[in-house]
Amino acid sequence: MELSKRIENKVKQFIIDNNLINKNERVMIALSGGSDSVCLFHILNKLKLSLSFELFAFHLNHNIRKEAKDDEMFVKKLCGDYGVTLFLKSIDIPSIQKEENLGLEELSRNIRYNLINEISRENKIDKTATAHHLLDHSESIILNMVRGSGIRGLRGIGVKNGNIIRPMLILSKDEILSYIEDNKLSYVTDKTNFDTDYSRNNIRHNVLPHLKEINNKAFMHFFELSLVAEEIEELLNELSSNVKIYHDNNVVYVYVNEFEKLNRAVKKQVLFNMLRSIKVTKDISSKHVNKIIELIQKNKTTFDLNISNDIVVKRRYEKLYFEYKIKENNIQNKKINIKVDNLDNFKAQINNYRINLKKIKFLEKNTEDKYVDYDKIKNNLIIRTRKEGDVFYPFGLEGSKKLKKYFIDKKIPREKRDEIPLLVDGENIVAVIGYEVSDKYKADKNTKNILNIHYNIER
Repeated sequence: MELSKRIENKVKQFIIDNNLINKNERVMIALSGGSDSVCLFHILNKLKLSLSFELFAFHLNHNIRKEAKDDEMFVKKLCGDYGVTLFLKSIDIPSIQKEENLGLEELSRNIRYNLINEISRENKIDKTATAHHLLDHSESIILNMVRGSGIRGLRGIGVKNGNIIRPMLILSKDEILSYIEDNKLSYVTDKTNFDTDYSRNNIRHNVLPHLKEINNKAFMHFFELSLVAEEIEELLNELSSNVKIYHDNNVVYVYVNEFEKLNRAVKKQVLFNMLRSIKVTKDISSKHVNKIIELIQKNKTTFDLNISNDIVVKRRYEKLYFEYKIKENNIQNKKINIKVDNLDNFKAQINNYRINLKKIKFLEKNTEDKYVDYDKIKNNLIIRTRKEGDVFYPFGLEGSKKLKKYFIDKKIPREKRDEIPLLVDGENIVAVIGYEVSDKYKADKNTKNILNIHYNIER
Protein backbone atom coordinates (compact mmCIF):
# COMPACT_ATOMS: atom_id res chain seq x y z
CA MET A 1 0.00 0.00 0.00
CA GLU A 2 3.07 2.24 -0.12
CA LEU A 3 2.11 3.26 -3.68
CA SER A 4 -1.38 4.32 -2.56
CA LYS A 5 0.01 6.35 0.32
CA ARG A 6 2.43 8.13 -2.00
CA ILE A 7 -0.39 9.04 -4.41
CA GLU A 8 -2.66 10.20 -1.58
CA ASN A 9 0.10 12.42 -0.19
CA LYS A 10 0.78 13.80 -3.68
CA VAL A 11 -2.88 14.82 -4.05
CA LYS A 12 -2.97 16.19 -0.50
CA GLN A 13 0.06 18.40 -1.12
CA PHE A 14 -1.44 19.57 -4.43
CA ILE A 15 -4.64 20.56 -2.60
CA ILE A 16 -2.66 22.48 0.03
CA ASP A 17 -0.31 24.19 -2.45
CA ASN A 18 -3.23 25.42 -4.57
CA ASN A 19 -5.58 26.20 -1.68
CA LEU A 20 -8.29 23.98 -3.17
CA ILE A 21 -10.03 22.97 0.08
CA ASN A 22 -10.26 24.97 3.29
CA LYS A 23 -11.02 23.76 6.79
CA ASN A 24 -14.69 22.87 7.48
CA GLU A 25 -15.75 23.24 3.84
CA ARG A 26 -18.42 21.04 2.25
CA VAL A 27 -16.94 19.34 -0.80
CA MET A 28 -18.96 17.46 -3.41
CA ILE A 29 -17.36 15.08 -5.91
CA ALA A 30 -18.79 14.67 -9.41
CA LEU A 31 -19.01 10.87 -9.34
CA SER A 32 -19.68 9.12 -12.65
CA GLY A 33 -18.59 5.70 -11.40
CA GLY A 34 -15.69 5.49 -13.85
CA SER A 35 -12.12 4.72 -12.79
CA ASP A 36 -11.07 8.38 -12.47
CA SER A 37 -13.96 9.51 -10.27
CA VAL A 38 -13.81 6.34 -8.15
CA CYS A 39 -10.11 6.99 -7.55
CA LEU A 40 -10.84 10.58 -6.52
CA PHE A 41 -13.73 9.44 -4.31
CA HIS A 42 -11.46 7.08 -2.36
CA ILE A 43 -8.58 9.58 -2.07
CA LEU A 44 -10.84 12.39 -0.81
CA ASN A 45 -12.52 9.97 1.59
CA LYS A 46 -9.06 9.18 2.99
CA LEU A 47 -8.09 12.87 3.23
CA LYS A 48 -11.30 14.33 4.66
CA LEU A 49 -10.23 13.85 8.29
CA SER A 50 -6.70 15.24 7.99
CA LEU A 51 -7.90 18.20 5.88
CA SER A 52 -11.10 18.66 7.94
CA PHE A 53 -13.81 18.80 5.27
CA GLU A 54 -17.17 17.09 4.68
CA LEU A 55 -17.55 14.88 1.61
CA PHE A 56 -20.65 14.60 -0.61
CA ALA A 57 -21.22 13.13 -4.07
CA PHE A 58 -23.23 14.01 -7.17
CA HIS A 59 -24.22 11.66 -9.99
CA LEU A 60 -26.07 12.45 -13.20
CA ASN A 61 -27.81 9.63 -15.05
CA HIS A 62 -27.81 11.10 -18.53
CA ASN A 63 -29.79 8.19 -20.06
CA ILE A 64 -27.51 8.22 -23.11
CA ARG A 65 -26.51 4.56 -22.81
CA LYS A 66 -28.59 1.55 -21.85
CA GLU A 67 -26.02 0.83 -19.08
CA ALA A 68 -26.67 4.25 -17.47
CA LYS A 69 -29.06 2.76 -14.91
CA ASP A 70 -26.41 0.23 -13.88
CA ASP A 71 -23.93 3.12 -13.38
CA GLU A 72 -26.49 4.85 -11.19
CA MET A 73 -26.97 1.75 -9.02
CA PHE A 74 -23.20 1.28 -8.71
CA VAL A 75 -22.74 4.86 -7.48
CA LYS A 76 -25.63 4.55 -5.01
CA LYS A 77 -24.09 1.41 -3.52
CA LEU A 78 -20.60 2.94 -3.37
CA CYS A 79 -21.84 6.03 -1.50
CA GLY A 80 -23.99 3.86 0.77
CA ASP A 81 -21.02 1.66 1.68
CA TYR A 82 -18.97 4.69 2.69
CA GLY A 83 -21.78 6.69 4.28
CA VAL A 84 -21.43 9.56 1.83
CA THR A 85 -24.54 11.62 1.01
CA LEU A 86 -25.37 11.32 -2.70
CA PHE A 87 -27.24 13.89 -4.79
CA LEU A 88 -28.71 11.94 -7.69
CA LYS A 89 -30.30 13.37 -10.83
CA SER A 90 -31.73 11.55 -13.86
CA ILE A 91 -32.33 13.50 -17.08
CA ASP A 92 -33.22 12.25 -20.55
CA ILE A 93 -30.51 14.18 -22.37
CA PRO A 94 -31.10 12.57 -25.83
CA SER A 95 -34.69 13.88 -25.76
CA ILE A 96 -33.51 17.37 -24.84
CA GLN A 97 -30.91 17.28 -27.62
CA LYS A 98 -33.67 16.98 -30.23
CA GLU A 99 -34.87 20.43 -29.20
CA GLU A 100 -31.45 22.03 -28.73
CA ASN A 101 -28.91 22.95 -31.39
CA LEU A 102 -26.00 21.50 -29.42
CA GLY A 103 -23.80 18.42 -29.64
CA LEU A 104 -24.40 15.65 -27.12
CA GLU A 105 -21.10 16.28 -25.32
CA GLU A 106 -21.62 20.03 -24.99
CA LEU A 107 -25.27 19.66 -23.94
CA SER A 108 -24.39 17.03 -21.31
CA ARG A 109 -21.63 19.25 -19.93
CA ASN A 110 -23.92 22.29 -19.72
CA ILE A 111 -26.64 20.32 -17.92
CA ARG A 112 -24.13 18.72 -15.55
CA TYR A 113 -22.59 22.01 -14.47
CA ASN A 114 -25.99 23.72 -14.17
CA LEU A 115 -27.10 20.94 -11.82
CA ILE A 116 -23.87 21.20 -9.83
CA ASN A 117 -24.47 24.92 -9.31
CA GLU A 118 -28.11 24.33 -8.36
CA ILE A 119 -27.29 21.59 -5.84
CA SER A 120 -24.44 23.65 -4.41
CA ARG A 121 -26.73 26.62 -3.78
CA GLU A 122 -29.49 24.53 -2.22
CA ASN A 123 -27.16 22.51 0.04
CA LYS A 124 -24.46 25.06 0.86
CA ILE A 125 -21.76 23.09 -0.95
CA ASP A 126 -18.54 25.10 -1.04
CA LYS A 127 -16.57 23.22 -3.70
CA THR A 128 -17.20 20.58 -6.34
CA ALA A 129 -14.29 18.31 -7.21
CA THR A 130 -13.98 16.78 -10.67
CA ALA A 131 -11.65 13.89 -11.54
CA HIS A 132 -9.68 15.55 -14.34
CA HIS A 133 -6.06 14.41 -14.53
CA LEU A 134 -2.88 15.03 -16.54
CA LEU A 135 -4.14 13.16 -19.61
CA ASP A 136 -7.36 15.23 -19.69
CA HIS A 137 -5.25 18.35 -19.28
CA SER A 138 -3.00 17.45 -22.22
CA GLU A 139 -6.01 16.61 -24.39
CA SER A 140 -7.50 20.02 -23.71
CA ILE A 141 -4.32 21.87 -24.62
CA ILE A 142 -3.93 19.99 -27.90
CA LEU A 143 -7.63 20.37 -28.73
CA ASN A 144 -7.41 24.11 -28.09
CA MET A 145 -4.32 24.38 -30.26
CA VAL A 146 -5.99 22.48 -33.10
CA ARG A 147 -9.00 24.80 -32.89
CA GLY A 148 -6.73 27.84 -33.07
CA SER A 149 -7.24 29.36 -29.62
CA GLY A 150 -5.12 32.07 -28.03
CA ILE A 151 -2.75 31.96 -25.08
CA ARG A 152 -5.62 31.01 -22.77
CA GLY A 153 -6.02 27.74 -24.68
CA LEU A 154 -2.53 26.72 -23.54
CA ARG A 155 -3.74 26.86 -19.96
CA GLY A 156 -5.75 23.71 -20.58
CA ILE A 157 -8.00 22.71 -17.68
CA GLY A 158 -7.65 25.08 -14.74
CA VAL A 159 -6.70 23.76 -11.31
CA LYS A 160 -9.75 25.66 -10.08
CA ASN A 161 -12.49 27.66 -11.71
CA GLY A 162 -14.85 29.36 -9.30
CA ASN A 163 -16.28 26.64 -7.08
CA ILE A 164 -14.93 23.83 -9.33
CA ILE A 165 -11.66 22.21 -8.19
CA ARG A 166 -9.47 19.51 -9.79
CA PRO A 167 -7.45 17.82 -7.03
CA MET A 168 -6.12 15.05 -9.31
CA LEU A 169 -4.81 17.27 -12.09
CA ILE A 170 -1.29 16.39 -10.92
CA LEU A 171 -1.81 12.62 -11.40
CA SER A 172 -1.13 10.64 -14.58
CA LYS A 173 -3.60 8.06 -15.87
CA ASP A 174 -1.09 5.34 -15.01
CA GLU A 175 -1.00 6.51 -11.39
CA ILE A 176 -4.80 6.43 -11.23
CA LEU A 177 -4.99 2.89 -12.61
CA SER A 178 -2.21 1.79 -10.25
CA TYR A 179 -4.14 3.23 -7.30
CA ILE A 180 -7.30 1.42 -8.46
CA GLU A 181 -5.39 -1.87 -8.73
CA ASP A 182 -3.51 -1.42 -5.45
CA ASN A 183 -6.79 -0.89 -3.57
CA LYS A 184 -8.76 -3.48 -5.62
CA LEU A 185 -11.44 -0.90 -6.41
CA SER A 186 -14.41 -1.63 -8.66
CA TYR A 187 -15.64 0.85 -11.25
CA VAL A 188 -17.86 1.07 -14.33
CA THR A 189 -16.72 1.67 -17.91
CA ASP A 190 -18.32 4.18 -20.25
CA LYS A 191 -17.93 2.65 -23.72
CA THR A 192 -18.37 6.06 -25.39
CA ASN A 193 -14.91 6.94 -24.08
CA PHE A 194 -13.52 4.64 -26.77
CA ASP A 195 -15.55 6.23 -29.60
CA THR A 196 -12.95 8.04 -31.72
CA ASP A 197 -15.69 9.97 -33.52
CA TYR A 198 -15.47 12.37 -30.58
CA SER A 199 -12.60 14.85 -31.07
CA ARG A 200 -11.31 14.52 -27.52
CA ASN A 201 -11.26 10.72 -27.59
CA ASN A 202 -9.61 10.81 -30.99
CA ILE A 203 -6.75 12.82 -29.50
CA ARG A 204 -6.60 10.53 -26.46
CA HIS A 205 -6.33 7.28 -28.41
CA ASN A 206 -4.60 8.34 -31.62
CA VAL A 207 -2.34 11.29 -30.72
CA LEU A 208 -1.27 11.24 -27.08
CA PRO A 209 0.18 7.67 -27.10
CA HIS A 210 2.68 8.78 -29.78
CA LEU A 211 3.69 11.82 -27.73
CA LYS A 212 4.28 9.58 -24.73
CA GLU A 213 6.53 7.37 -26.87
CA ILE A 214 8.65 10.41 -27.69
CA ASN A 215 8.88 11.52 -24.06
CA ASN A 216 7.40 9.68 -21.11
CA LYS A 217 7.10 13.00 -19.25
CA ALA A 218 5.29 14.76 -22.10
CA PHE A 219 2.06 15.22 -20.14
CA MET A 220 3.85 16.76 -17.17
CA HIS A 221 5.58 19.14 -19.59
CA PHE A 222 2.15 20.13 -20.91
CA PHE A 223 1.16 20.90 -17.33
CA GLU A 224 4.29 23.02 -16.84
CA LEU A 225 3.49 24.84 -20.10
CA SER A 226 0.00 25.62 -18.81
CA LEU A 227 1.50 27.27 -15.71
CA VAL A 228 3.68 29.49 -17.92
CA ALA A 229 0.63 30.35 -20.06
CA GLU A 230 -1.28 31.28 -16.90
CA GLU A 231 1.49 33.66 -15.84
CA ILE A 232 1.57 35.25 -19.30
CA GLU A 233 -2.20 35.69 -19.35
CA GLU A 234 -2.12 37.34 -15.94
CA LEU A 235 0.43 39.83 -17.30
CA LEU A 236 -1.69 40.47 -20.42
CA ASN A 237 -4.76 41.01 -18.24
CA GLU A 238 -2.87 43.55 -16.19
CA LEU A 239 -1.76 45.41 -19.34
CA SER A 240 -5.24 45.26 -20.92
CA SER A 241 -6.95 46.68 -17.82
CA ASN A 242 -6.31 50.18 -19.18
CA VAL A 243 -9.10 49.62 -21.70
CA LYS A 244 -12.52 49.71 -20.06
CA ILE A 245 -15.08 47.16 -21.24
CA TYR A 246 -18.62 48.55 -21.22
CA HIS A 247 -21.59 46.24 -20.64
CA ASP A 248 -25.17 46.42 -21.89
CA ASN A 249 -27.04 43.14 -21.28
CA ASN A 250 -25.60 40.65 -23.79
CA VAL A 251 -23.55 43.33 -25.55
CA VAL A 252 -20.07 44.58 -24.64
CA TYR A 253 -17.98 47.23 -26.32
CA VAL A 254 -14.74 49.18 -26.11
CA TYR A 255 -13.70 52.48 -27.62
CA VAL A 256 -11.52 51.94 -30.67
CA ASN A 257 -9.20 54.86 -29.94
CA GLU A 258 -8.19 53.22 -26.65
CA PHE A 259 -7.92 49.79 -28.27
CA GLU A 260 -5.64 50.98 -31.09
CA LYS A 261 -2.94 52.19 -28.67
CA LEU A 262 -2.27 48.69 -27.34
CA ASN A 263 0.41 46.16 -28.23
CA ARG A 264 -0.98 43.48 -30.56
CA ALA A 265 -0.80 40.74 -27.91
CA VAL A 266 -2.70 42.94 -25.44
CA LYS A 267 -5.33 43.71 -28.10
CA LYS A 268 -5.97 40.00 -28.42
CA GLN A 269 -6.38 39.70 -24.67
CA VAL A 270 -8.94 42.51 -24.66
CA LEU A 271 -10.94 40.66 -27.31
CA PHE A 272 -10.87 37.44 -25.27
CA ASN A 273 -11.91 39.32 -22.14
CA MET A 274 -14.81 40.95 -23.98
CA LEU A 275 -16.10 37.51 -24.94
CA ARG A 276 -15.79 36.11 -21.45
CA SER A 277 -17.62 39.12 -20.03
CA ILE A 278 -20.75 37.96 -21.90
CA LYS A 279 -20.28 34.42 -20.56
CA VAL A 280 -18.64 32.97 -23.67
CA THR A 281 -15.94 30.65 -22.34
CA LYS A 282 -14.52 29.36 -25.61
CA ASP A 283 -11.74 31.41 -27.16
CA ILE A 284 -12.24 32.76 -30.65
CA SER A 285 -9.76 31.52 -33.23
CA SER A 286 -6.57 33.37 -34.10
CA LYS A 287 -7.98 33.80 -37.61
CA HIS A 288 -10.89 35.85 -36.28
CA VAL A 289 -8.71 37.82 -33.87
CA ASN A 290 -6.26 38.76 -36.62
CA LYS A 291 -9.12 39.69 -38.95
CA ILE A 292 -10.65 42.06 -36.37
CA ILE A 293 -7.31 43.77 -35.76
CA GLU A 294 -6.66 43.98 -39.52
CA LEU A 295 -10.05 45.61 -40.21
CA ILE A 296 -9.43 48.22 -37.51
CA GLN A 297 -5.93 48.92 -38.83
CA LYS A 298 -7.44 49.49 -42.30
CA ASN A 299 -9.72 52.07 -40.64
CA LYS A 300 -12.89 50.19 -41.52
CA THR A 301 -15.31 52.33 -39.53
CA THR A 302 -18.16 49.82 -39.85
CA PHE A 303 -17.96 46.06 -40.27
CA ASP A 304 -19.69 42.85 -39.14
CA LEU A 305 -17.82 39.59 -38.57
CA ASN A 306 -19.52 36.36 -37.49
CA ILE A 307 -17.31 34.38 -35.13
CA SER A 308 -19.83 31.66 -34.21
CA ASN A 309 -23.48 30.74 -34.67
CA ASP A 310 -24.38 33.05 -31.79
CA ILE A 311 -21.74 35.77 -31.62
CA VAL A 312 -20.96 38.62 -33.98
CA VAL A 313 -18.27 41.28 -33.64
CA LYS A 314 -19.09 44.71 -35.04
CA ARG A 315 -17.43 48.05 -35.42
CA ARG A 316 -19.71 51.06 -35.41
CA TYR A 317 -17.50 54.10 -35.83
CA GLU A 318 -15.79 54.79 -32.48
CA LYS A 319 -16.99 51.57 -30.81
CA LEU A 320 -16.09 47.89 -31.19
CA TYR A 321 -18.86 45.50 -30.10
CA PHE A 322 -19.30 41.83 -29.23
CA GLU A 323 -22.93 40.77 -29.11
CA TYR A 324 -25.38 37.93 -29.58
CA LYS A 325 -26.83 38.12 -33.06
CA ILE A 326 -30.42 39.33 -33.37
CA LYS A 327 -32.75 36.49 -34.29
CA GLU A 328 -34.59 36.79 -37.58
CA ASN A 329 -38.04 36.82 -35.98
CA ASN A 330 -37.05 39.88 -33.94
CA ILE A 331 -36.09 41.70 -37.12
CA GLN A 332 -39.46 40.94 -38.65
CA ASN A 333 -41.20 42.58 -35.71
CA LYS A 334 -39.42 45.86 -36.37
CA LYS A 335 -40.95 46.46 -39.81
CA ILE A 336 -43.81 48.94 -39.46
CA ASN A 337 -46.34 50.84 -41.63
CA ILE A 338 -49.05 52.62 -39.64
CA LYS A 339 -51.59 55.16 -40.86
CA VAL A 340 -51.89 58.34 -38.78
CA ASP A 341 -55.67 58.55 -38.50
CA ASN A 342 -55.99 61.59 -36.24
CA LEU A 343 -53.59 64.48 -36.68
CA ASP A 344 -55.18 66.44 -33.86
CA ASN A 345 -53.92 63.89 -31.36
CA PHE A 346 -52.26 60.61 -32.37
CA LYS A 347 -50.41 58.20 -30.08
CA ALA A 348 -48.52 55.03 -30.95
CA GLN A 349 -45.97 52.61 -29.45
CA ILE A 350 -43.57 51.57 -32.21
CA ASN A 351 -40.50 49.41 -31.52
CA ASN A 352 -38.85 51.29 -28.61
CA TYR A 353 -40.50 54.60 -29.49
CA ARG A 354 -43.53 56.13 -27.81
CA ILE A 355 -44.82 58.71 -30.27
CA ASN A 356 -47.39 61.47 -29.78
CA LEU A 357 -48.47 63.75 -32.65
CA LYS A 358 -50.80 66.70 -32.06
CA LYS A 359 -51.90 69.87 -33.81
CA ILE A 360 -51.06 73.09 -31.92
CA LYS A 361 -51.23 76.84 -32.54
CA PHE A 362 -48.13 78.01 -30.70
CA LEU A 363 -44.67 76.62 -30.17
CA GLU A 364 -44.24 75.03 -26.75
CA LYS A 365 -41.11 75.63 -24.70
CA ASN A 366 -39.84 72.07 -24.99
CA THR A 367 -36.52 71.69 -26.73
CA GLU A 368 -36.91 67.90 -27.02
CA ASP A 369 -40.04 68.11 -29.18
CA LYS A 370 -39.88 68.67 -32.94
CA TYR A 371 -42.22 70.93 -34.95
CA VAL A 372 -43.32 71.04 -38.61
CA ASP A 373 -45.69 73.21 -40.58
CA TYR A 374 -49.02 71.41 -40.39
CA ASP A 375 -50.35 73.06 -43.57
CA LYS A 376 -47.44 71.84 -45.71
CA ILE A 377 -48.67 68.25 -45.30
CA LYS A 378 -50.49 67.28 -48.51
CA ASN A 379 -51.31 63.59 -48.06
CA ASN A 380 -52.35 61.15 -45.36
CA LEU A 381 -49.43 60.71 -43.01
CA ILE A 382 -48.03 57.28 -42.21
CA ILE A 383 -45.35 56.10 -39.85
CA ARG A 384 -43.08 53.47 -41.37
CA THR A 385 -39.54 52.18 -41.36
CA ARG A 386 -37.09 52.87 -44.14
CA LYS A 387 -37.18 51.36 -47.60
CA GLU A 388 -34.82 51.27 -50.56
CA GLY A 389 -34.38 54.63 -52.28
CA ASP A 390 -35.65 56.84 -49.44
CA VAL A 391 -34.54 60.47 -49.72
CA PHE A 392 -34.48 63.03 -46.91
CA TYR A 393 -34.06 66.82 -46.79
CA PRO A 394 -32.20 67.41 -43.48
CA PHE A 395 -33.16 70.51 -41.52
CA GLY A 396 -31.03 73.51 -42.48
CA LEU A 397 -29.51 71.80 -45.50
CA GLU A 398 -30.32 72.99 -48.99
CA GLY A 399 -30.93 69.88 -51.05
CA SER A 400 -31.61 66.23 -50.43
CA LYS A 401 -29.60 63.32 -49.16
CA LYS A 402 -30.10 59.59 -49.48
CA LEU A 403 -31.53 58.37 -46.17
CA LYS A 404 -28.84 55.68 -46.07
CA LYS A 405 -26.16 58.40 -46.35
CA TYR A 406 -27.94 60.46 -43.67
CA PHE A 407 -27.83 57.48 -41.26
CA ILE A 408 -24.14 56.96 -42.02
CA ASP A 409 -23.36 60.65 -41.40
CA LYS A 410 -25.25 60.44 -38.10
CA LYS A 411 -23.21 57.34 -37.20
CA ILE A 412 -26.36 55.32 -36.56
CA PRO A 413 -25.44 51.59 -36.27
CA ARG A 414 -26.63 49.56 -39.24
CA GLU A 415 -28.74 47.18 -37.16
CA LYS A 416 -30.57 50.15 -35.57
CA ARG A 417 -31.58 51.78 -38.85
CA ASP A 418 -34.52 49.44 -39.48
CA GLU A 419 -35.98 50.31 -36.08
CA ILE A 420 -36.19 54.08 -36.57
CA PRO A 421 -39.73 55.36 -37.33
CA LEU A 422 -40.17 57.77 -40.23
CA LEU A 423 -43.11 60.20 -40.46
CA VAL A 424 -44.00 60.22 -44.16
CA ASP A 425 -46.25 62.42 -46.33
CA GLY A 426 -46.87 60.36 -49.47
CA GLU A 427 -43.28 59.58 -50.46
CA ASN A 428 -41.76 62.56 -48.65
CA ILE A 429 -40.13 62.05 -45.26
CA VAL A 430 -41.46 64.70 -42.89
CA ALA A 431 -39.32 63.63 -39.92
CA VAL A 432 -36.81 61.01 -38.88
CA ILE A 433 -38.29 60.50 -35.43
CA GLY A 434 -35.70 60.79 -32.72
CA TYR A 435 -33.42 62.89 -34.94
CA GLU A 436 -34.72 65.79 -37.02
CA VAL A 437 -37.44 67.13 -39.31
CA SER A 438 -37.31 67.78 -43.04
CA ASP A 439 -36.27 71.23 -44.18
CA LYS A 440 -39.21 71.13 -46.65
CA TYR A 441 -41.70 70.96 -43.75
CA LYS A 442 -40.02 73.31 -41.29
CA ALA A 443 -42.08 75.85 -39.41
CA ASP A 444 -41.30 79.45 -40.39
CA LYS A 445 -42.68 83.00 -39.95
CA ASN A 446 -45.63 82.19 -42.22
CA THR A 447 -46.67 79.09 -40.28
CA LYS A 448 -50.20 79.22 -38.85
CA ASN A 449 -50.72 75.62 -37.70
CA ILE A 450 -48.06 73.44 -36.15
CA LEU A 451 -47.70 69.67 -35.87
CA ASN A 452 -45.93 68.85 -32.64
CA ILE A 453 -43.86 65.62 -32.69
CA HIS A 454 -43.19 64.26 -29.22
CA TYR A 455 -41.36 60.99 -28.57
CA ASN A 456 -39.70 58.95 -25.85
CA ILE A 457 -37.24 56.15 -26.47
CA GLU A 458 -37.50 53.21 -24.09
CA ARG A 459 -34.14 51.56 -23.50
